[in-house]
Amino acid sequence: MLFCTGTEDPMRSIRGCRALPLTPTLSRKRERENDTRKRERGNDTRKRERENGAHASRRLPGVFLLFALLFAGGLARAADGDVQAIPELHARVTDLVGALPAQRREQVEQRLAALEQRKGAQIAVLLVATTAPEPIEAYATRVFDAWKLGRKGIDDGVLVVVAKDDRRTRIEVGYGLEGAIPDAAAKRVMHDYMSPKFAAGDFAGGVDIGVDWLTRLIDGEPLPTAPVALSSHQGIAINADDEPWWSPLQFVIGIMFGAFVAVLFILFLGNRTLYLFSLGRLPERARTYAFGVINALPIAILMRNPMAAFGAFAAGGSLASLIGLGKPPRRGGGFSGGGGGGTSDSSSGGSSGGSSGDFSGGGGSSGGGGASDSW
Repeated sequence: MLFCTGTEDPMRSIRGCRALPLTPTLSRKRERENDTRKRERGNDTRKRERENGAHASRRLPGVFLLFALLFAGGLARAADGDVQAIPELHARVTDLVGALPAQRREQVEQRLAALEQRKGAQIAVLLVATTAPEPIEAYATRVFDAWKLGRKGIDDGVLVVVAKDDRRTRIEVGYGLEGAIPDAAAKRVMHDYMSPKFAAGDFAGGVDIGVDWLTRLIDGEPLPTAPVALSSHQGIAINADDEPWWSPLQFVIGIMFGAFVAVLFILFLGNRTLYLFSLGRLPERARTYAFGVINALPIAILMRNPMAAFGAFAAGGSLASLIGLGKPPRRGGGFSGGGGGGTSDSSSGGSSGGSSGDFSGGGGSSGGGGASDSW
């Protein structure tokens, strides 16, 4: 504050002014104004932090789902990038490893042609060295759908794949024959009859007896009781359709079962007391991740596959974020919202009725049934 002596000269008036101290009342007023501004800035900062946290919570479900889709897509691309080309279908028996003598192969062809004339069902046999990098189950499904075995609309086709170097066999069955050749019957045909001959190096004998029993099953003849030869076959190992740990199929299964288990857990945590006891001690932002881990535990124990457990974690975390599981349920019940708003049908050629000329599928589809075995 300036105090000036009166004078007519403005410049002298300014030079003659001297500063006086502020009055206590004015000083306190300015201090209060500064304190008010600081509190307002602090409130604005906290408000922005809360809004940013709310926006992040709303984005969590999308982040979970996007990561899951990208991960599954990457695995699918990695699995499909270097897969084997599917061989062309020209005959009922396709031997790419030269394991079958020409005479025995022709005999099997004639029997399969007779079955097709009699019943309409188609059986094809494919012998390859290996199905790598795919498991035999995925490879057999691709071949079946590409060859379109069986009649269109009836889907009465069967594919027998023998991977010689992998020591694996797969019988893929179409929808229309799953009643005549259930998975258990297909497993027995391989394990009791085909695998012992393959283990002894008799591939022609294994294919012959396998085709014989598949034909009988289609004709309605049941399998006999377990043969005595089974007791002498104890050294052969059986792997029951094991999926690799990185299988995208296991990831999808984990998502489906994980979503079901997550719904049960969410209903359980709808009780405020149970919620506070189980998740209440964790930070709010960590609760959705903790719920995903809890949701993945039973799936990991049941499926024994890391990809299935990861799928269950993604499903549980996404659902927890969508319903706002980061906050306790209201006293009236319920959570506050988190802000988140193998068959081919293409046409195919006609069915071959005899062993002469090229053999082609009739337009059938794979039903996903069948079984695999090792020798």
